[in-house]
Amino acid sequence: MSSHIPFDIITRILSILDIKTLLCFRSVSKEWRSLIDSSGFINTHMSLSIKTNTNDTLLILGEGGLNPINFDDLSPGDLLNLQDQPFISIGWQDVRLMGSCNGLVCLSNDDGDVVILNQSTREHKGILYSLVRHRFELSVSSAPDEHWVWGSGYGFGYDAVSNDYKVVSIAKFLGIGFTSFKESEMTIYSAKKDLCWVIKIPYAMLFTNDKMGVYVHGSLHWIAKWFGSWRDRIVGFDLGLDEFREVPQPDYGGNIVIDIDLGVLGSFFCVFAKFRDWSADVWIMKEYGVKESWSKVFSISRNVLSYDSVRPLGYSRRGREVLLELDEKRLVWYGMETRRVVDVVIQGRKKERLEAILCLNSLVPPDGNDRVVNSQQPTKEQKKNEEEEVLLDLVFLGVLGLMIELLNVCIFQLNFSI
Repeated sequence: MSSHIPFDIITRILSILDIKTLLCFRSVSKEWRSLIDSSGFINTHMSLSIKTNTNDTLLILGEGGLNPINFDDLSPGDLLNLQDQPFISIGWQDVRLMGSCNGLVCLSNDDGDVVILNQSTREHKGILYSLVRHRFELSVSSAPDEHWVWGSGYGFGYDAVSNDYKVVSIAKFLGIGFTSFKESEMTIYSAKKDLCWVIKIPYAMLFTNDKMGVYVHGSLHWIAKWFGSWRDRIVGFDLGLDEFREVPQPDYGGNIVIDIDLGVLGSFFCVFAKFRDWSADVWIMKEYGVKESWSKVFSISRNVLSYDSVRPLGYSRRGREVLLELDEKRLVWYGMETRRVVDVVIQGRKKERLEAILCLNSLVPPDGNDRVVNSQQPTKEQKKNEEEEVLLDLVFLGVLGLMIELLNVCIFQLNFSI
């Protein structure tokens, strides 16, 4: 049966399916398993999901684990139900999100231990990041008149130059009483090499908050100040080049900005700029690194929505609302045209603190290495043996299921375009 279907047609059909279905179809045959596990197919499937803006999961961290919500089906007014037993149990106390990229989510605890997790396949890679922390503790004992101050920034992202996933943590070195600035360092961990190293930040930069770096365009971004200056700057760290750069900000029209939050909306780098009257403008950078490409997409009135910190998560299906995480406490839908706020009601919530992040569903392995598969095209003899191992009815049902899934996707895209 499978010999009658061209291999490239099978590949195209498989590339539009969801992860759960693909994991099931890995059992159809060795040929299909080899295809689905190949880095080429994984990248094709991921690129198609990004292009069609589908296969996204909203991950809510709380109650001892990660609770996934199908973001594609989420609309303003929907109730969210956190399970008593989380879909993915972490087993740590005081867990925080470090970032999400290409279907991988990175988490850490107060001891500095880190895990990189593919929430779709349940594959994970643990990192004893606490071993790195000892290096800074030794610095304290060797310099009693100085001390390290942690909590200057962290992040997780993809290095396209070396095809690697990296975890970073920033520490600033200050004198007693915070009266003098010594230096800042960044610790970088490579998932592919399973190695860790430290680089000096080349100028007097104070990272002003202990926040997750915003990953976009191959770089992680934070808000920072030059030592001795109170002006907020956007600083990006290129994971491929190991270089820092300042990213130009929008022209705020003479308004005095008192606080800046960074994020990603769609695929664009974005800025939430809060002014003295506590209103805010939201900008997206349509061409990364180009100041003139900043475009204001909506504003927030102070009497409609107030916050200390904000993390944008994504647009609604209609594209008229945006989902925001506020102060690590609440989720709200904000109508960009109506300027109405709809709180997301979360049933089963027990803790006040809440963290959420949007994660792509993918097959990317958490260690950054390609799976060991036979990348060569099977010979005629191999195909014959393969077909003898697979029952014809299983293959028939598999192909039938693929066609049904393809029809559903086409109907969804047709409805969306209408």
